[in-house]
Amino acid sequence: MLDLRRMMLLCDLADLGTVTAVAERRSITSSAVSQQLRILEKEAGAVLFRRDGRTLGLTRSGQVLVEHVRRVLGAVDEAISAVAATCGAPSGQIAIAAFNMGIPMLAAPVVRRLSAEHPDLHIEVQQAPSATALRLLRQGEVDVAITCRYDFDGEESLGGLASEHLLFEPLVLMAPTQLHLRIRKRGLVALADEPWITGPRESGLGAAVMRAGRTAGFTPQVKHRLIGAQNICDLAATEVASAIVPRLSVPSHLEGLIVDDLELGGRAISAAAREGRRRDPNIALIMQSLRTIAKGTLRALRGARLDLVS
Repeated sequence: MLDLRRMMLLCDLADLGTVTAVAERRSITSSAVSQQLRILEKEAGAVLFRRDGRTLGLTRSGQVLVEHVRRVLGAVDEAISAVAATCGAPSGQIAIAAFNMGIPMLAAPVVRRLSAEHPDLHIEVQQAPSATALRLLRQGEVDVAITCRYDFDGEESLGGLASEHLLFEPLVLMAPTQLHLRIRKRGLVALADEPWITGPRESGLGAAVMRAGRTAGFTPQVKHRLIGAQNICDLAATEVASAIVPRLSVPSHLEGLIVDDLELGGRAISAAAREGRRRDPNIALIMQSLRTIAKGTLRALRGARLDLVS
């Protein structure tokens, strides 16, 4: 009997080409991926892949197996969707994974709205970075992933997933009020010798600060590194340092610290589900609710420069 999880690794290999990339997608070690693929070859009784430089290419046997595995995975999701369609009213359990700000922005409002309107539909929410949320979605551990991708990041491979863009959220500068006039006159370079607050080095916000500084011709002097845009906003409220944060993370009472008219990029916020679940009425309801909530969020932020894809 072929192991489904091992076959899913083979599908990942078909999409990504390297064991390292598969390991990153699944959050396991490269050696574990290699071991599982070797076991799969023994189970299948055929050579499934061959090395071509740094990549592993699938043999004809491997390609045939991947085609069948994808049909199996799609059939499982379609079966779940078909059963849900027979229930008449939305019911059952749906699991959502969302990045940090995706919870107060989208996931929590969805739970609030649908718990009242459809009490037989039970929604579970867990917090996870975007890459982890997509991994959980691929593995079948969640049904919907709410993600964000900064515009300077590379494109995420979405093999087997259907993603829907909800909104584009710009990044904004929060700075001590006494520096606003200088920034408006000179631009971001006015903060070349000033302290900064941002996220961990490997985070999107950490990268955004360094990228903005390089564009302006200086290296930001990062003094504080915090996890979570909300925490960064709270420290920026003390006016001890400047920060670049997503617009929707700034609470209304701190909007006076935003310096307008700076082009700092932004991030796309999306919701994804597996292709086979797109016709599931429960998933369709979640997606529709997310679209409605995203539109309402944009309307509530009067004057914010947000672009909604309808």
